[in-house]
Amino acid sequence: MKLNCRKRASRATARAAVVTLVVAASLSACAAPTPVVFPEGPGDVVLATSPDTMSPMSFRGGELVDGAGRFVQLHGVNMVRKEAPYFVAPGAPWLKPSDVELLRRSGFNAVRVGVWADALLPKPGVVDQAYLDGVQAGVDLLVGAGMWVLLDFHQDVFEGLPDWATTPAAAAQPLLPPEVTAGFWGLKYFSPQSMRQWEDLYARVPVAGGRSAVDLFGDGWAAVAARFRDTPNIIGIDLLNEPWPGERFFDCAVGGCGARYQQLASIYRDLTGRIREAAPSMRVWWAPFNWGAAFQGTPAPDEGTGLTFHSYCLGTDGGEPVQPDPVANTVCGLKYESGVDDALAVGAHWNTPVLLGEFGASRSPLNSTRLTELADEHLLSWMYWDYNGFTTAPEIVRTNVVRAYASATAGTPTLQRFDPGSGRFELRYTPDPSITAPTSVVLPSDVYPAGYRANVHGGTVTSPAQSGRLTVVADPAVHEVVVVVERRAS
Repeated sequence: MKLNCRKRASRATARAAVVTLVVAASLSACAAPTPVVFPEGPGDVVLATSPDTMSPMSFRGGELVDGAGRFVQLHGVNMVRKEAPYFVAPGAPWLKPSDVELLRRSGFNAVRVGVWADALLPKPGVVDQAYLDGVQAGVDLLVGAGMWVLLDFHQDVFEGLPDWATTPAAAAQPLLPPEVTAGFWGLKYFSPQSMRQWEDLYARVPVAGGRSAVDLFGDGWAAVAARFRDTPNIIGIDLLNEPWPGERFFDCAVGGCGARYQQLASIYRDLTGRIREAAPSMRVWWAPFNWGAAFQGTPAPDEGTGLTFHSYCLGTDGGEPVQPDPVANTVCGLKYESGVDDALAVGAHWNTPVLLGEFGASRSPLNSTRLTELADEHLLSWMYWDYNGFTTAPEIVRTNVVRAYASATAGTPTLQRFDPGSGRFELRYTPDPSITAPTSVVLPSDVYPAGYRANVHGGTVTSPAQSGRLTVVADPAVHEVVVVVERRAS
């Protein structure tokens, strides 16, 4: 049977195909997308411009919508500092003027900023306002540069969560020895200590003054919401990075995770409630487990709650900047497609936006090519992991991450396509005459080193020549606007 590389298989078919491919590596496979490098040219022809962001961000069913009523797509990066002072501060090593300029030149319009609960909540019931001052300084700089900002309560194997959130019973359990986890840090989740930490969290075991860690976390989550309640360009709070299902990890992997998802959803609802008490209009984002289909059987949360998910495959935290072999490409391609399908199905059921909050983290193009293609196909917003990795990524990775895209569409987009190799970009949308702001298309300078040609049918270009943000206004009474951008030869 010949695989159709463009048509998504059903989840059952995809999972069966993965098993078949692992057992029989000789099975014919889809060709990997061809990695490309940035074209050579005179450079600095396309003028970098600040993102076109009009606050506040809101949800309209499954769409992100800006203050002008335009459909928004996010292309961004993660900035999560996992060492002291545990926030992204202006200046070295994170937000130097050159960093802000690189964000602009790369066409990014969003940043997922890490909040370290261990630093925010040094003691049960105590919120460190000085730490919040540090977080705010970085957020203010990014917002001042025109970025949308998502606040992310980050953890990895409970690191990032306060020490006091680990019960004495969990602290007494061993970690897996370093020689076992040296090849992949994520194996630490299978440590007896990690398993007990998560089981205690779901059981809401009291940790201080008769209060559970979840209850005490609410103090910090509410404090962050109150601090950023009136800050423009905040797109919400990501409640918990990559929660772990604990002893139910196998059940989740095979689709029998409904009971554990009920417990996770209960935690999320409580944290959402605390946030809404402090900031009624603050959006929140729920993240599923990274195992199995997302939110199995979970009813829709309240309005103003989005879904964020992560997608990784082989070669993360490493990899080589070479074309992946056909088997790896097909296995990962099916994994990406089924993950996107699962997330979009939940988003449709909940009638809420979906955000790809993390992907990449590799020198291999395997983790960026297909996912960025899928994001274009589904008009899906994303955040690349992470900014430091982006600055050191090889060109064959960056050429898939630095892309032309419609950051704000004055109507309903129906198609978006971008070819990194040729630089050809196409956007089709149905204009909304009630929206007065223009459609904005991001055209990064690295993609068009010798400039570009823009052809518009059903609209008029209103931006200066060779602007890094092409703006288009629809003609009166048209039913479709078509924007085609092509790279000029060097």
